[in-house]
Amino acid sequence: MIRNSPSLDDKGPLVALVTTPIGNIKDITLRALEYLKSADIIACEDTRNTGLLLSQYQIKPKKLVPLYAQTELKNAKSLLELVKKNNYKLAYCSDAGMPGISDPGALLVQAAYEMSIKVTVLPGATASLSALVISGIDSADFSFYGFLPTKSGTIKSFLEPLKERKETLIFYESPKRVNKTLKLMKDVFGPDRQASLVRELTKIHEEVIKGTLEELALLPDGIKGECVIIIKGFEGKTEEYSEKDIVKLLKIGLKSGKQLNSLSKEIAESTGLHKKDIYNLGLKIK
Repeated sequence: MIRNSPSLDDKGPLVALVTTPIGNIKDITLRALEYLKSADIIACEDTRNTGLLLSQYQIKPKKLVPLYAQTELKNAKSLLELVKKNNYKLAYCSDAGMPGISDPGALLVQAAYEMSIKVTVLPGATASLSALVISGIDSADFSFYGFLPTKSGTIKSFLEPLKERKETLIFYESPKRVNKTLKLMKDVFGPDRQASLVRELTKIHEEVIKGTLEELALLPDGIKGECVIIIKGFEGKTEEYSEKDIVKLLKIGLKSGKQLNSLSKEIAESTGLHKKDIYNLGLKIK
């Protein structure tokens, strides 16, 4: 068991995930600036982007090092060994928003816990939630899926199990692929499903385009800026599954050699039923 209380126990090494602006450079907290000034090491996804942010606030880092997705797993441990040995304060910044959310940072946190180094977060703007609250679509219940795959067939396979989910769905997409993705979403979710395309968050060209997927799929090519797609949850009648149907699916899956835990998750995603109920049913028939 690990207990992490960085504010109560402020001695020793510390890793802080520092949230940076997603567009408007003024969207950084006073606490984040304070920590960046005092950090012994600032690690970041891209030293050019973070260096520009630091220079805007006249912060001269004691040590600025890159730690991006392709090197995070390999270099996190050696960086943390230096932090632990010297009782350093480490700040980690991704290019924009909160580290670890469709950005590097999660592996660094995992490694820190394994080495008994305290971890904290300095929260701030995140594109997913910012887009959700201005999308005009229900925000009471939602699921975040980050970036979609890049191939059309893979995108469809990814989206198919989600088409009857009741909650709002949130996706990130590149402006180069967003038109193609909206057309695929229209095919999967149906032309009448309500959705919002949110782009250029917090910048001068910030825009919300709200309508049906059929309308959004007709947008002209050339959309600029990082995009967030918000899809309204399914409101129709979900296909009903009897216990007999689920038992049949479980028996087929177990017979093929699948583990009950992964099989329960797979059936839950395809039926919209609770994984725990399916798992317990599986225990009875094993």
